[in-house]
Amino acid sequence: MKNLLHQIKPLGVGFMLHPDAEYLSLCREILEEEADYYEVSPETLWDVDARGNLVPSQVTDVFLEIKRRSGKPFVGHGLGLSPGTAATNPQEDARLQKWLARIREDQKLFEYQWYTEHLGWESADGLNAVLPLPLPPTEESAQVVASRLSLLKPIIPLVGFENQVTYFTFGDARDEPPFWNRMCELGDLWLLLDLHNAYTQCLNCGVSLDEYLGKLDLSRVIEIHLSGGSESEAGWLPSGRVMRIDTHDNPIPEGVWEAFEKVRPRCKNLRGVTVERLNETIEKKDVPLLRDEVRRAKGILKSEYRNPKSEGNRKEEMRKIC
Repeated sequence: MKNLLHQIKPLGVGFMLHPDAEYLSLCREILEEEADYYEVSPETLWDVDARGNLVPSQVTDVFLEIKRRSGKPFVGHGLGLSPGTAATNPQEDARLQKWLARIREDQKLFEYQWYTEHLGWESADGLNAVLPLPLPPTEESAQVVASRLSLLKPIIPLVGFENQVTYFTFGDARDEPPFWNRMCELGDLWLLLDLHNAYTQCLNCGVSLDEYLGKLDLSRVIEIHLSGGSESEAGWLPSGRVMRIDTHDNPIPEGVWEAFEKVRPRCKNLRGVTVERLNETIEKKDVPLLRDEVRRAKGILKSEYRNPKSEGNRKEEMRKIC
């Protein structure tokens, strides 16, 4: 699988495409002039026909035109595979097959460089939780995820998952990174390391972010997400406790930037960094800040790309002096 990865050069810093005309208009300058690639959640481009099949919506043509005009690569970031769900009944298997069939057709159109899914489970026994719920960090769970995501490999060879932020955990949050490592090992999968998710999880669980990230096999990181969030309202919980929420509606906090600078040199197989912002959370005044965030991410990447060569030059100069 790593040989396949080496066929894809690092893409740089990307930006999310949302099927929202106002968002696309507000962020046009960033999308056209700053983003090196685009990330798409395919389910946002689908409709359901009268027979219950998944079919492309009109927005698909808009995104294909963006692809044609820009010439920039696309990566996929799924919302609905529910990788923690085992296909143990005909209803779930039928849903899964429709989903895979649509992804297969989308891949012909968008040629995703790699594909990642939100970790967790959403569907079970015909019910849908809407948002991915956490998994117990067990061998059985790891095997289910590895098996489910492996179904994508005949369609898109480079497949992975995004680490979750959850608001309850099964046990110690510090057990999560080894759990992800195990899934990567079992399925030969890649990790989309969402640093705001990790930052949020550690804040809420009282865990050191450095310790948390230190348990990860960073050689498995194919992509990094950078985003912001907000704080919950005190009235949400009887205790009045305020939680950090992964809402993608505010600037990237300094703690996330610091984590990015620390882990970047250790992510030797990193192929892209995506700056995330949800549509409907942006006003005109926010656009310059978003542009600056993309540029800041590029600056960190470029400094790291230069470092090995610069280090080699310093060593060569020392040899000449000696």
